[in-house]
Amino acid sequence: MKKFELFLGTVAGTCMLYKLLWGNELNSFLIMSFLGLSLFYIYFSFLYFNGIPLKKAFKKEQYKTVSRWKVFGSIALGFGLGITVLSVLWSLMSWPFNAYYPLGIPVLIGMGMIAFFKYTSTKSISYIRMLKRVIVVGIIGSAFWLNPNGAFTKYQKIPVIKEQEQKTYDLQPG
Repeated sequence: MKKFELFLGTVAGTCMLYKLLWGNELNSFLIMSFLGLSLFYIYFSFLYFNGIPLKKAFKKEQYKTVSRWKVFGSIALGFGLGITVLSVLWSLMSWPFNAYYPLGIPVLIGMGMIAFFKYTSTKSISYIRMLKRVIVVGIIGSAFWLNPNGAFTKYQKIPVIKEQEQKTYDLQPG
């Protein structure tokens, strides 16, 4: 699952950089990678952050070493990560009704603080995994959330729209 997350994250980051710097040609890859990453975090976070392989997800023996609170925390973290990834996608695509930031960012902050305090007391590697994702996704999500009026994507227009705008200006009298 680590390779899958790394692949989707790399494709999502590359497509996001391309969109911010050059344009809209990779929008379909951007949408698929962000949605895949969001679904991965929402549905498989309790397995991934607790070190349970997908093949053994339905075996009781795997869950005996993991506390209920750690499973609950990884599910909450997956929800926060998934919702924040969706909100970044909504901002990048300039889609309306982006109300995901107030859901995802506070959950990430809370789960990041809990993971930090748990790591300082237990020194478990799973909390480091959680903190890395909280920091990366939280910084990117916060940058888009605190950015006024979508200034990252404000000046990007699809070329077809530019041609249509030019035609409408040419047709107007005056």
